[in-house]
This record gives sequence, structure tokens and C-alpha cells, in this order.
Amino acid sequence: MAGEVTLQHLLHEEVALLRDFLALLQREQKTLMDGDIDRLSPLALEKSALFGRLAALGDTRNKALAALALAPDRVGVEAWLAAHPGEAASRKAWAELLALTLEARELNRVNGNLINTRLANNQQALTTLLAAANQAALYGPDGQTTPLGGGRSLGSY
Repeated sequence: MAGEVTLQHLLHEEVALLRDFLALLQREQKTLMDGDIDRLSPLALEKSALFGRLAALGDTRNKALAALALAPDRVGVEAWLAAHPGEAASRKAWAELLALTLEARELNRVNGNLINTRLANNQQALTTLLAAANQAALYGPDGQTTPLGGGRSLGSY
């Protein structure tokens, strides 16, 4: 029975931690949408740490399942739940865990797209600035273009 109590506890702990992870992903999304780039690095560190804790908790759950001679995965949890029909709270926690996992995956995907869009915009702006700096020219008296600044490149002395 000790393994079963541990599994119940682990499911509830995993749900609580996944809720925290979702809240962090939502903060990350708001930060990305607000363009508050300075806040992204601390959020990334927090996200990495929280994800590590979630992974470790998932491993612990899988070990608890294996100790009960069940598959150390979703199938094992569902087999355990089927063998314990009175575990309504654990069944509810498992269903919530699955739903929160899908929500976290989607939110993380959207955040990744926001990051990629921001990077693409920054790259495009940088490319435009570099092209303008390299091709800045004036028309001379003969109608031909001449480099701006006597041909010196930016940043040279």
C-alpha cells in the first residue's frame, strides 16, 4: 500500500508543479508580447529549473509505478487507476495532469513562435541597417553615385 500512497501523492504534487509551470509560461508570453526583453533571461532560468523539477517528479512517478510492477508510463498510471476504482481524487489529478500537459505544450509552442518572430524581425532590421550602411551613396555632378563619406566604412578611422 505504501507505493500506492506515494503514487497518489506524486500525482497531486505533479499537478501543482505543472500549474506553476503554466503560470510561468503565461508570464513568459506576456513578457514576449510586451517586448520586455530584459525579463526573458530570468524567466528562462526559472523555466529551466521548474522543468527540471517536473522531469524529476515524472521519473519518480515512473519508478513508483515500476515498483508496483506496472509500466513506467501513461499506460501504467491508467492500469493502476483501473485497479483502484475508489481513487477518484487520483483519477481527477491524472486527468488534470494530462490536460495541463497539453496546455503547457501549446503555450510553449506559441511562446517559441513569438521568440522566432522577434528574432526574424531583429535579423531583418539588422540586415536592412547593414545594407543601408554599405550602400549609402549620393549622386555626383555627373549623375553617378558616389559613396557617402568619401568611401570610408562605418567605424573606421
